[in-house]
Amino acid sequence: MIEPHGHDKMHLDFYKQSIVRVNEVCNTSDDLCFIYVQHAFSPLIAHLSCMGSRLAALIPKASSSRSNHNVVKQLENDFPRRVYADINRGHLRNTDFAINLLTNVTQGRPFAILEYGGYFAPSAESIANHRELGPKLVGFVEGTENGIKGADDGSTIGYQHVAHKINKPIISKSKSRIKKIMDRDIGPAIIESCKNILHHSNGKGIEFTQSSIGIIGLGSIGKGILRHLNNEHIHPLVFDLDIAVMAELAHSQHLAVPQETLLAKSDLVFLNTGSCFLAQQPELLKHIKENAVLVLCTSGDVEAGIPQLIAGKHIELGESDVNDQIATYKLRDNKSIRIMLGGDGIGQAPNLVVESGSNSLANLMSDMEFYALGCHLARKGIQCPVGRISDSPVEIQDLIIEQWLQVFHPECRNTQSELTNVGGVKLSNQTLVST
Repeated sequence: MIEPHGHDKMHLDFYKQSIVRVNEVCNTSDDLCFIYVQHAFSPLIAHLSCMGSRLAALIPKASSSRSNHNVVKQLENDFPRRVYADINRGHLRNTDFAINLLTNVTQGRPFAILEYGGYFAPSAESIANHRELGPKLVGFVEGTENGIKGADDGSTIGYQHVAHKINKPIISKSKSRIKKIMDRDIGPAIIESCKNILHHSNGKGIEFTQSSIGIIGLGSIGKGILRHLNNEHIHPLVFDLDIAVMAELAHSQHLAVPQETLLAKSDLVFLNTGSCFLAQQPELLKHIKENAVLVLCTSGDVEAGIPQLIAGKHIELGESDVNDQIATYKLRDNKSIRIMLGGDGIGQAPNLVVESGSNSLANLMSDMEFYALGCHLARKGIQCPVGRISDSPVEIQDLIIEQWLQVFHPECRNTQSELTNVGGVKLSNQTLVST
């Protein structure tokens, strides 16, 4: 591994310092190991390098490993026989496959499954009840809302569908304060990645300042995109299914319009719905502007419901350059639309994977929250609830945030020091102000 320099060293300092603190608080046993389903982003390399034998297996998400081949290669070189880039969601739906994989990589050690996207959810009950794996499994941690709720098409289940049948804890960090901080950075990163893809897409670029832009879905990511565009003096059309959000947008002088109007007027549409938005409403396709580009911003494989639209013969993948990251689709009325990163052979549309966004310092906190929650599940004397999904404990979030501030914002000084009891261990609870 290349010696770290500058900010990379600070990343390593944060990871090492936080891991030591988490292990101390959770009294983590040396043989505990983790199975990760994670994006193949370069900062992950530093994080995993600090974990030692705690890493049992990494399954890079296909949507990022396709576009980050060099990162995958380095992961395979740095962590031999622990990176499984050829395994996808389809493999892990197969219970026998998932159990064999876990048996081979855990080697009888206690383990936690830490993932983005609910890949193990279909096999979770069988894993928890397995005579050998079950007693060693300490629980599951899921990082996304989609991994909890599954896809709206019913074909991709989430942990909420199986939690009541599983006798192991399931923790969701989708509502964590750390994720909310991280999501603020995703919007700007998506826009920058989108600009780069448009620029390199065989001369088919769209000038942001000369185009009509629409945003559908104004959750934390959608609001981040809106905020960034407004900072560039671009005022997109906006739509959200929640009428209260529409009222808030209109009151704030944003161009809130019906979804049909937005699709008809926009050259570039950012979809942030996290559901099979167009597959559920295929009648909206006729409103999309000719040659408009749709950007799938959250979980692309379920964002627009591309496979369902193809199966229903609402759209058809046209001939495209395999190196072009924008796929062209034909509609029933022979109109063409383009979908960013949506053109692989089976019509699945991976999400807009943003390597630049992974360098956000807030993203480092999210990596460590995964690790800390895995250790939390294995703590002796802690009874995590089973049969339902729990939120990330505030005390764990505070522990990670405190370490992050110490490394990256040392200008934040103690003004008050109290003691908070976290599972029997007293931690400094600091009131922080910026000097």
